Amino acid sequence: MKTILSLIGIFFTVILLGSILGFFVTSLFMYASNFVVGGTTEFLSWKQIVSLLFVCGATSAICTTPFLIAHSIRYPYNGIARIVTYTILTALAWIVIIPACLVATQNFGSVDILKTNEPVLTPNFFRPNDGTLYYYTTINPQTKMANGVSFELHNINSTEDTAQLLENTPQFKADIQPFSDVLIYDTLKISKLIDVILPSLILTKERAQDAFSKGLLPWLSFATWGLALYSLIGIRRLFRWRLLNFCTAILGAIGISLINISYSWGWDGNIFNFVTLPNWTLNCIITAVLSCLGILLAVFRQDPNMESVE
Repeated sequence: MKTILSLIGIFFTVILLGSILGFFVTSLFMYASNFVVGGTTEFLSWKQIVSLLFVCGATSAICTTPFLIAHSIRYPYNGIARIVTYTILTALAWIVIIPACLVATQNFGSVDILKTNEPVLTPNFFRPNDGTLYYYTTINPQTKMANGVSFELHNINSTEDTAQLLENTPQFKADIQPFSDVLIYDTLKISKLIDVILPSLILTKERAQDAFSKGLLPWLSFATWGLALYSLIGIRRLFRWRLLNFCTAILGAIGISLINISYSWGWDGNIFNFVTLPNWTLNCIITAVLSCLGILLAVFRQDPNMESVE
């Protein structure tokens, strides 16, 4: 009973804390991407807040699998109860919680995390862009035409005057997506990895919503992602060291997730130009391989995690 309660506690704790943490990180990124130094901040409405919480909740539900496997490696007792509980919780995540979050997100209105407003820069700030330093004294918020002065940064030590007077000229355009202000972009220096992770999450969310809206079979096809993650329990006793078992399970979860996310980017499942597999077929193959390996390990090998505990 203690094992079951521990697994249930971990499951809902990961979803709850993951939703809160994901909400704060994502909302801060959204505010930063739309913020212009010296300007006003537009806050999310309560419907957008709730919608974003549900999006983060669905993502957290996917992440419960590695935590449940880690628990089974650390506490390898009560095998039957653990497997049954693990099965029920995984099914609960993919059949109930994630679809419920998708429905709630649609009801409260979707939130475009990467959408940035067309910025109107504020005056009285120095802003560098492409080797030029701009200083605007006035900016028309309707036409976005500005008055001010610009300086060539490359010749800053030159005796030649590189200052140019700007009169009723368009405000400069900077390649700083998804941010609105070059000062925020230069301050945060967001890793290029974020430029891949956030669009991937958004595309995957859209793919999940599309599959769910088409009916049961398309959703079950998408949910085979969870089935492949579920089968990682089969390699929890692959090595004699628990740390290696844990790392293998985590890397396996990351690998399976990357494979499924790649379908959201438009990959058609082509493997080495040999065969093209839909996502549900590839997930089922992964599940079959890991399940067979798990059964063989269970039959012919004593649980090394149990030995480590003893």
